[in-house]
Amino acid sequence: MKKFLFTFSFFLITCVTASSQLVFERVGGDTTYGSTGANYAYAYFTNSGSSPVSVRFDRVQDQLPNASWTSSICVGLCYAPFISVVPDTSTINGPEPPVTIMPGERDTMDITFDAPNLGIAHIIVRMYKDDEPSVYVERDFVLNVNTVGINNISTQAENYTLSQNYPNPFNPVTNIEFSIPRSENVTLKVYDILGNEVSVLLNNEKLNSGSYKTNFSGNSLTSGIYYYKLTAGSFSDTKKMMLIK
Repeated sequence: MKKFLFTFSFFLITCVTASSQLVFERVGGDTTYGSTGANYAYAYFTNSGSSPVSVRFDRVQDQLPNASWTSSICVGLCYAPFISVVPDTSTINGPEPPVTIMPGERDTMDITFDAPNLGIAHIIVRMYKDDEPSVYVERDFVLNVNTVGINNISTQAENYTLSQNYPNPFNPVTNIEFSIPRSENVTLKVYDILGNEVSVLLNNEKLNSGSYKTNFSGNSLTSGIYYYKLTAGSFSDTKKMMLIK
């Protein structure tokens, strides 16, 4: 599949279909956490029936935080942000023929986001039969670009882990990685050597199972030893890091 490259939010399933032939599955967690720039959210589409089916994808909701953001549908190729139905049904490039899926065949589509600043985007894509548009299934794609840049680097995690930050010592930015094996409310805070809270990276936020990476900036802090603490469900762990300016 040809991609543009982008990170972002895999959300709530909203399926409406009159047929079990169409399968449209998100890859990864409900929400994609990204950073400014290009981000992606992926899904599989499958023909679970016994006969070929021809489909199109319609971006029925394109809720973006501001006018500088864009979203594009990628199926085989990435379409321009202003094209909401793909393959394109307009006369701009066609109209183009629909995507034909053979029985048991699975392929991939994604939403590519251009996120030049912070915010949350919520896209809904409808996969429907080209010859019977009332038969469809929908999927939500949420991208959260927040201040700390929480990145979902893997959807697989066997255990709870909190890794040692890197680089360490650091000046002024360091990376912190952690994993959770199931969906949990997660808190990640930084404390000084006296136990005073100096930064909140995550405050009881719901994350899906997987491995995550975030960054911490000590730009406003003085040199010294700090502690970062992860809490997820009944799991808790604390690591030490050193800021040297």
